Amino acid sequence: MVDDQNGERELLMRILRGESYDVCGAADVPQALRHLHDDIDLVVTDVCLGKISGLDLLQKWKRRRPTTRFILVTGFGEVADAVKAIQAGADHYLTKPIKSTELLLTVAKAIDSLRRQVNRAELDNPVAMTLGFERIVGTGEAMVNLCARVRRAAVVDSTVLLTGESGTGKELFAAAIHYNSPRRHGPFVTVNMAAVPETLVESELFGHIRGAFTGASESRVGKFAAAHGGTLFIDEIGDFANGSQAKLLRVLESRKITPVGGNTEQEVDVRVVAATSRNLEQMVSDGEFRADLYFRLDVVHLHLPPLRERRDGIPLMIEHFLRELCAAIGRAPPTIEPELFEFLVNHDWPGNVRQLKNCLESMVVLADDDVLKFQDLPSSASISARKSHIQIPPNTPLEEIERTAIESALAEHDGNRTYAARALKISLRTLQRKLKEWDNVIGTGSVDADSTNRRCPERAE
Repeated sequence: MVDDQNGERELLMRILRGESYDVCGAADVPQALRHLHDDIDLVVTDVCLGKISGLDLLQKWKRRRPTTRFILVTGFGEVADAVKAIQAGADHYLTKPIKSTELLLTVAKAIDSLRRQVNRAELDNPVAMTLGFERIVGTGEAMVNLCARVRRAAVVDSTVLLTGESGTGKELFAAAIHYNSPRRHGPFVTVNMAAVPETLVESELFGHIRGAFTGASESRVGKFAAAHGGTLFIDEIGDFANGSQAKLLRVLESRKITPVGGNTEQEVDVRVVAATSRNLEQMVSDGEFRADLYFRLDVVHLHLPPLRERRDGIPLMIEHFLRELCAAIGRAPPTIEPELFEFLVNHDWPGNVRQLKNCLESMVVLADDDVLKFQDLPSSASISARKSHIQIPPNTPLEEIERTAIESALAEHDGNRTYAARALKISLRTLQRKLKEWDNVIGTGSVDADSTNRRCPERAE
């Protein structure tokens, strides 16, 4: 409740509190703006508040919290103010003197309208509630700290740059930012710049009018306009066409777009979250990315660590993905034999979370029974063995070649004899026999076989 007349403001607040509304008050626009992050559903404000009017408050507030409902209070007969209020985005207006019954009815309508919009948004977008932090699975200090930073970034309207290797879940984090922000009831629109041809970049982002270019048989709304009032996630921003980077920078600065072939600017209220798996700083140094655009995007920088740096979260991810995948096909989650589970946790996963999930899905679909085994690993993922690059001089004795191959395989698999044997396509018994014949000379070199066996009993002879 915003009114510079203390008596009137307190009276209206008492009336609303009598109907169990949670109400706070402000005497002017600066005081009101301090409540921007208090999850306010409705603002009732007088138009006349001094130098900064209620209309100014409406415009400032809506830029940051577009879903908040507004009721503007005008003097009796000031039709022009009422019209301006509606045009500026107010939901209702009241004229003084305000009657309590009229106030309560108008407030109830505004709140009911907000509730219906929220419910409709959830029905239209059933995944919205599962695209917040519920979808981000992981434990450990790195993930806890990252999620805390994401939560802090979500409540402000700053541009966010997400960096990290491919498959680390950048789109999930972008969605979490959106659905935990004041814009969560607005649209969440995504565009992958790596998939957009250079000639169509501007049309994809800013739209085009009919006849703007060959093949433009009808007008099209671009991603910025589609995301109005919400969030635009630009994935793989490092692949953005060089020739269009200046135009993107201008849109980010002015919040105005001009469709391709058009002459009329259109204001857009969009928060941008960008992501890349490339090194933008290096691209700036190499002249492949505009420095001013990079600095405009890099306001809040969040780096997503690769899966190999957060192995402590892999067991929870495996459980989550198996439960999710099996629920989709109507079966109970399978169990995993210990040998396979250990491999899944210790593998480096160059494709990160995406590769882990795809691997589990393949095994769930193709496994013969309800127990996932090592042989169920998909060969297309090339994870059953790491490639070893062994330089063998000419005329090397066969025994030395065998010894070099086994030592390399053991080193590649952190001393795990089972994995090394599978990588070499020999039996575990054969590997153990070779080691015994050589009196464990490998154990005195790069791999401590005895310490490995103490760490994992199944590796022992």
